[in-house]
Amino acid sequence: MTIIGTQEETDEHLIHMSAKGDEHAFERIVHKYQLAVFNTIYRYTGSREDVQDLAQEIFIKVWRNAAKFKGKAKFSTWLYRIVVNHCINYRRKRKQAHISLDEMTDKGQMPEALKVEPDWEQKRVVRSVRAAVDELPARQRLALILSQFEGKSYKEIAEIMKVSLSSVESLIFRARSALKHKLAKVV
Repeated sequence: MTIIGTQEETDEHLIHMSAKGDEHAFERIVHKYQLAVFNTIYRYTGSREDVQDLAQEIFIKVWRNAAKFKGKAKFSTWLYRIVVNHCINYRRKRKQAHISLDEMTDKGQMPEALKVEPDWEQKRVVRSVRAAVDELPARQRLALILSQFEGKSYKEIAEIMKVSLSSVESLIFRARSALKHKLAKVV
């Protein structure tokens, strides 16, 4: 009988082994979280071209800082915090406006999962929603993305963003209110 969730299988054990230089343990972490990291980067930056580079930079940062993981939060929370901070810093450095999802659609850069072939009216609504999300302030957009697209709980979002639970609730409430106001005429 095999016991699932042994010490060797936990993220915490793998990151501690990585801190000791175990490349195989680190490869397992990368393999497990690569898609989630890619998706978060893409949703936050809107730049398909930069996803690979940013993910590589993030995983290098995780490798170099593995010894700093103290287990006060879940490993996934620690990793998402690194991802979010890296994305925020990237956008600050680039000082560029967030690429609208409409522009991505027009350039053929929309991920397959988000592509829709609706009729004209549905297409107009989808574009309006995407544009409204793109216009949200960065922190509101991030909280909304983590909640709606990444499926994170409010508690996890609070840990990732290093804010209180009530701040997360407020950010998401304000994001939804802004979307409702912006989209009142459209939907």
